[in-house]
Amino acid sequence: MPSATNVVVSTNGNGDTLKAKQDVLHVIDSRTGQYQAIPINKNAISATAFKGFKAPKDAHHPEYQNEQGLRVYDPGYSNTVVSESKVTYINGLEGEIHYRGYSIQDIVGKKTFTEISHLLIWGKWPTPEEKEKFQQKLNSVPLPDGSVFQVIRSFPKNGSIIGMMIAGLSALQSCDMDAIPAHAAQNLYMGFPERVDEQIIRVMSSLSAITAAAYCHHMDIPFTPPRADFSYIENFLLMVGLVDKQTGLPSPRYVNVLERLWAVVADHEMTCSTAALLHTASALPDVISCVTSAYCALYGPLHGGAIEVAYKQIQEIGTVDDVAAKLERVRSGKERLYGYGHRVYRVTDPRFNFIRDILDELSEEVAQDPLLRVAFELDRQASQDEYFTSRKLRPNADFFAALAYKALYAIPF
Repeated sequence: MPSATNVVVSTNGNGDTLKAKQDVLHVIDSRTGQYQAIPINKNAISATAFKGFKAPKDAHHPEYQNEQGLRVYDPGYSNTVVSESKVTYINGLEGEIHYRGYSIQDIVGKKTFTEISHLLIWGKWPTPEEKEKFQQKLNSVPLPDGSVFQVIRSFPKNGSIIGMMIAGLSALQSCDMDAIPAHAAQNLYMGFPERVDEQIIRVMSSLSAITAAAYCHHMDIPFTPPRADFSYIENFLLMVGLVDKQTGLPSPRYVNVLERLWAVVADHEMTCSTAALLHTASALPDVISCVTSAYCALYGPLHGGAIEVAYKQIQEIGTVDDVAAKLERVRSGKERLYGYGHRVYRVTDPRFNFIRDILDELSEEVAQDPLLRVAFELDRQASQDEYFTSRKLRPNADFFAALAYKALYAIPF
């Protein structure tokens, strides 16, 4: 560790202190008098630096002793950097999102989900040849084994779709035991990026089919197998039956809508589910185990599950005339309003404007759904209510994305 002599401080002649050659945090342990100058790198310090501060013996509290030195207590990782990433950057104060350095303003509606996936996974936009090859690899992954679909269909139709997906993933995992490090009794992925790439493509393709199968079972509609000449989005719409009855093909309009919806939610930095995936990955299991962990975390009401809670709240409101009473109960502290507010953003969620544009395009679909009319009236009144505006409680993009999905699937074809 550096000492105080490593830090050079000078003045400009007017008594103003100039920037030190090395940014450090000066720390003194009052218990022992021990001093350390801990380097500050990218506005963060290493937690392991505190290992050097050894606690004096305390016979009354042996549980406080730790041979690794002073520990950092941070419940919920509210102020802890757990990973350095070049994938996504979020500026919650300014309302900015960048994928690999590119603003989503320059991505949404201009790049396909397949291209965005390539950028996020491999760090660069694919060439036309790479894009075609990537899509071919996705389409060449066989449909999951019949046992996977059987597991999904064993659920009650009104059961949890997320639960069906998790079970489907677990069944998929058992279809290729050689891809499981514990079963193979060897490290399969650490240091073998090409194997990881193969599994990412396999899981990405299979997860789309598993999601579609779970939805079809829940809605009691037939599952349609994907086509080798369709894009990733086109195949998803085909599998869930969202096609024109005359042509049997997905509507280009809805393909465009889903391309944009999936673009704005493609990644969002270190979310709870991302952290769960990385935590599981640290034990070096297979990709499916990691994705399953992410889905389990996602379903909590303080994460992705909040969308379902908000949706059910809209159902409970009932009609447009009942919106005012709901907001009054929220103001009085009797109830919470899910779908509003965000832990990261102090301005409007930058994704919201894209989703609102999509909903405006689907005005005909929205007009035909009473539930969506309630949601829009709720947003209108909340946006004009001092209680919400003063607390900067703005619409949550994920919730309004769910309303866009509802608009798509509410229309009979």
